Amino acid sequence: MNDQEKYLFDLRGYIVVKNALTPEQVNDLSKHLEEQRKVPAPKQKNKKRHIFGSDRTVFENEADAAWSSPSLLEWGGTYIDLIDLPTIAPYLETLLGGGYRLDHDYLKIESADSKHMLYLHGGGQGAGGPRDIVGPTDGGQCFYRYNNGKFYNGLVAVAFELSDVSPETGGFACVPGSHKMNFALPEDWRISKTQDEVHECVDQVNANAGDAIIFTEACAHGTIPWEGGGERRTIFYKYCPHAVAWGACFYNADNYGELTDNQRAILAPPSAYGSHDHTAAIWKKAQAEQAELHRLRKEVAELRALQDDTLGSPADS
Repeated sequence: MNDQEKYLFDLRGYIVVKNALTPEQVNDLSKHLEEQRKVPAPKQKNKKRHIFGSDRTVFENEADAAWSSPSLLEWGGTYIDLIDLPTIAPYLETLLGGGYRLDHDYLKIESADSKHMLYLHGGGQGAGGPRDIVGPTDGGQCFYRYNNGKFYNGLVAVAFELSDVSPETGGFACVPGSHKMNFALPEDWRISKTQDEVHECVDQVNANAGDAIIFTEACAHGTIPWEGGGERRTIFYKYCPHAVAWGACFYNADNYGELTDNQRAILAPPSAYGSHDHTAAIWKKAQAEQAELHRLRKEVAELRALQDDTLGSPADS
């Protein structure tokens, strides 16, 4: 992270990293996404399909794992590489320090049919006000400061664009500098149903497919209603210092195939120790117990199925 980028992040609360992804990586991410979009949506009472990823998890059936929520990491391929992408990792190291962790992930798709409105949230150390979803009730994980030559951030988001977001189409927006504000966002600026209603203090951030927007969640931000052709497809990976958490579910690194030691460390649940021998032993035991639980559940299900087949066979009639 060079001096110009440090200056801009401190000034605005975000920066754009050009060409963070190669065209091949964008294509792989898009291919996996389209494959998942073909999968029938899970049935939920009075609910539409929740966005892809681990953000705001809801249990869809009694067999859902309580430890780790559905995650983009399960899709494999480049979604695994994004955990510690070499073009992004140095920025996170500067903004969060060593031992940061991936807190949650999700993928948003916007189109002209989305009927989405801009809802600005976050801003200035929890100064978003009582209606702010990451305001005074955020538990203190959305913060920003710079002291003695070092950045201190709470939740930091990396938004990877899979489609071009050109001027006036919509997409990510924020109030630059609001990560250092001491006053609540005026309520009549918070919600905009159309682009014409967006207040002039809001910056729409343009980016091309393959670019990444890195921003602190302490900066008031949201999504401007999409008025472009096609779709805006954005992957969000959100990181925290190792002792901070936003999401209610943690990652179980055993769920995502072969991972490097560094990736497993970044997926470690939160603790004051971070990725440490002490916590590693605890989570290794917990992962083993989780694997045993799934094995036993599978055995019970197979036994019940065998009993049902036996009881229902003509020979027993």
